[in-house]
Amino acid sequence: MKAFFSDHRIASAIITIFVRLFGVIAVLTAYEICINFLPKEIEFVREIGVLTSLIFGVFAVLPMQEKIAGFLKVTFVSEYLSNDPGSSRMAHRRFDLEGLIRNVFPELVRLTNSNFGKLAILRNDLTYYDLYTYAHKKQRKVNTLEGINPKSPLLKYILSKRSGSIIGEPDQNNVINEDFVSLRANFILPFVFREKLFGFLAVSNIPKDDVRHELGFLAGKCALAVHNHILSSQIAENKKYRKEFENAGKIRRFLEPTEPPLIGNTKIDLLSREPGELLEFFQSETEDFYFVFLRLSVTNAVSVLALCYILGTLYASRMRGETKDLLQIKTLVEENLKEISWTERYDLAVGKVSKADRKISLRIVGKHFRMFKNSSPERNLASIGWENVEIPEQDPLYLAWNERKILSFQEIGVSV
Repeated sequence: MKAFFSDHRIASAIITIFVRLFGVIAVLTAYEICINFLPKEIEFVREIGVLTSLIFGVFAVLPMQEKIAGFLKVTFVSEYLSNDPGSSRMAHRRFDLEGLIRNVFPELVRLTNSNFGKLAILRNDLTYYDLYTYAHKKQRKVNTLEGINPKSPLLKYILSKRSGSIIGEPDQNNVINEDFVSLRANFILPFVFREKLFGFLAVSNIPKDDVRHELGFLAGKCALAVHNHILSSQIAENKKYRKEFENAGKIRRFLEPTEPPLIGNTKIDLLSREPGELLEFFQSETEDFYFVFLRLSVTNAVSVLALCYILGTLYASRMRGETKDLLQIKTLVEENLKEISWTERYDLAVGKVSKADRKISLRIVGKHFRMFKNSSPERNLASIGWENVEIPEQDPLYLAWNERKILSFQEIGVSV
């Protein structure tokens, strides 16, 4: 039935005329009923009938007209193309990202009288696009890589064509024309907001000028809907992981001091720390101090959660008295990384500073660690595969990752 009207303006006008005629007939019917059923002995029967029919028209017929008109326009025109206030309010509530894909996309394709269309929506990563197709009343999602390349010249081209671009325009080159052909499109309408492309509509038919005006208005709303969705997702994600950071900081401040400890005559200095790194000191029952340095290869929201999880695991192990040796701590960290399905590269250094014999023991995972003395920086004292043992002296001993100094160990003399 929706295809019965070729122009949504004609359909809207017919619905409006029909509903108003219905209202007039309903009011006249109410007047006739009052005239026929009121007792003839009553004076001013006609006046009472007029007053009753007016009250009925204002409080019953007019609201009913709005409901009926809204229902018919949603059915035959779509609330997104209707100028009816009630339908517009309904469309505004439903005009989010899901509403755009489910409701607006098919209407945009049908508005151009096209049998086929594609909709590209910018993902939350602000780089790639999800691609949807609509053909013969069937809608589905397709693989983005099969549709549009994020680095395609087409995206830069349509960004400057806010009113839409038609295939074969004089300023197009062969590459852009090939992109049109790959999308099976003769017309592409970009969704632009604040000079950024948030998606586009590609259809098989070239719309008329008056339809392009309607499409341009809806394209602005589409861009705003995608922008708001991405912004709200980023805000929610930032709040979530900021809370994780705050919880990790509370755990650290409550359980351990933030500064490296002084162990006997051995002074430890923290030289640097960057995002995406975990560096913690904790004491064993024998008053020896252990330290763990964990560097994840990527720094994002997932890595923050991974570091918080490892931090909690280490403290839980320490509270249970399970901190016994370097190999046990190293195995604990690696097993928990596997448990949370961390598949990216990481670098791990687990060390122990003994209070009794002043020895520094170290186990490392990764090729970027170096341990060296200040007097001979070219000589690496740390090796992968076994436990490295050194005794600090007046000459500072450094632990470095990727040529960046992390910790220094130095003997400061005999304590009194």
